[in-house]
Amino acid sequence: MKKKKILALVLAAAMTLGLMAGCGNTDGGSSQTDGGSSQDTSTEPSTDGGEAAPGAEGSETAAADGERMTISVLGIDWGYGPLPNSEMEQYWEDMFDVNLEIEWVNYNDYPQKLNTLIASNSQPDVTQIISTNNTYYYPIFTQAIEAGNFVDMTPYIFEGENALAKTNAVMKNWSDAFWAEATYNGGIYILPRSKSEPAKESGIMVRKDLMEKYGFEEEPKTMEELKTWLIDLSQAATEGEGQKVYGIEFFGEDFMHDKVKGFAIAFTGQTNWGLDENGEFQYMQFNPKYIDFLNWMKDLYDAGAIDPEFALGNDTTSKFKAGNSVAFLNAWYNFNQSADLTSNKIFDKSTPDTYKTWELMPVQGPEAYVVSPNSTDVDACIAISSSCSEEKILKIMEVFNGTEEAYPGYNDVMKDGVEGIHYTLLEDGTKDTSDETMGQKRTEGYVGAWNQIFLKTDADQITDKFMRSGAKRSDDEHIQRAQEVKAFIVDYLDETGLKHENTNLQSETYNNQWTMLTDDVNTMCTQYVMGQIGETEWKAFVDGIVNSDEYKAIQAEFKASAGM
Repeated sequence: MKKKKILALVLAAAMTLGLMAGCGNTDGGSSQTDGGSSQDTSTEPSTDGGEAAPGAEGSETAAADGERMTISVLGIDWGYGPLPNSEMEQYWEDMFDVNLEIEWVNYNDYPQKLNTLIASNSQPDVTQIISTNNTYYYPIFTQAIEAGNFVDMTPYIFEGENALAKTNAVMKNWSDAFWAEATYNGGIYILPRSKSEPAKESGIMVRKDLMEKYGFEEEPKTMEELKTWLIDLSQAATEGEGQKVYGIEFFGEDFMHDKVKGFAIAFTGQTNWGLDENGEFQYMQFNPKYIDFLNWMKDLYDAGAIDPEFALGNDTTSKFKAGNSVAFLNAWYNFNQSADLTSNKIFDKSTPDTYKTWELMPVQGPEAYVVSPNSTDVDACIAISSSCSEEKILKIMEVFNGTEEAYPGYNDVMKDGVEGIHYTLLEDGTKDTSDETMGQKRTEGYVGAWNQIFLKTDADQITDKFMRSGAKRSDDEHIQRAQEVKAFIVDYLDETGLKHENTNLQSETYNNQWTMLTDDVNTMCTQYVMGQIGETEWKAFVDGIVNSDEYKAIQAEFKASAGM
């Protein structure tokens, strides 16, 4: 396949391709009843909001008669209710010299809509792929890939002087390991929109005010120390505060929830699916060492550091942000309290302004640290219908992979919209969005959410959360701790290679029978932690699943999918 220039960076060069105006998909695509956009746009690009790169006018992909190419798109509306042909949409069309027929489908309806289109090979030119069971490569999508209905983007990413991985200012920083997460059967059929922060759910957020008040400022470094620390501080705070303060926020019967999964990793040394010493795929809860995690949880329960009625699912009793627990295992970048404790409060509004957050460094367990790798670092992605012509594919690659370097002001538009339409630029450089009319236009234009289909810069939560300008900025101590935690996580993942071993692997048995096979697992975990069953009953239960034909079939199918 002859490669052509696909990036906005090269728009200034001599371009002579001359695109066809249409794509071969004529049997439906996304609904056009409310997704079309007018070819006439009255909004001129703002000089502050990001001008098109030199040469964007009269793009190489414009038809000979000057008519803009139309690209149909299906994207997720996360409840904002964006309108078709908004001023935001028109601005992007002018920037890229293209017509965008976008249908935003509410997230509740999106999976059914998407899968119906994919199953009938009626998908639009560009489709946002939604993660299903922690993978973007789920059965209906992979079946369509195998039928040849989606483009393998590998050549556009890696081949030729102008390949994305070589020239795109964002993508050239992505590692081979990250691209591997976007690969299925040797091809790349999803195009990531950015790279997420690593191992997001690895943060042990704690009440610093309680640490200081009750003399618990020496931070625990091991899981055993953490258990003792949580129990003792919980008891001290309960007595001193005149209310029950639990050790950790935990409720419900989901023992694979991010509220505790990182603790389980510390005892098992694996994520949801790992490889055992024999190279066999192993589910975390069936790892023989998982019971050590359950015993750790049971010790907390027996000491009153976990809500005794956690199984009832009461999400307020031990709620950390209401001040009801010492610690909360969540995203490592979410302890970003402002220096004044109020401009960015973290805690519920009803709590005193004296409550302070802190984050422990990752704690070491018998088998690993409390570091919980993402199922994938791909935060959002798109796929391209193979019914598109080569010329249209190239135009899609240009439009959907823009960068600040290619289009100065691109990042501002992506985040805040267009000056004068979606915000007012004040003399001090801040952007005022308080105007009611502008607020309505921001909602109608889906400002800030185009980054799920357009390329954006990789996540930088330390800058975005801790280092905000003005009153919401965290203090230097919090910023430094966030930097330390991230550096530790990055280095640890690089050194250990800890990951979800079944990423993008397929198992028909898993897809069809896993829910039924594991229906009682969390109930048994609950009973064990509450002392209703013992080690003998737990091990017998696990052995029954591990030795079942279904579990063995899943292991074999994962191995076959991995080429092992």
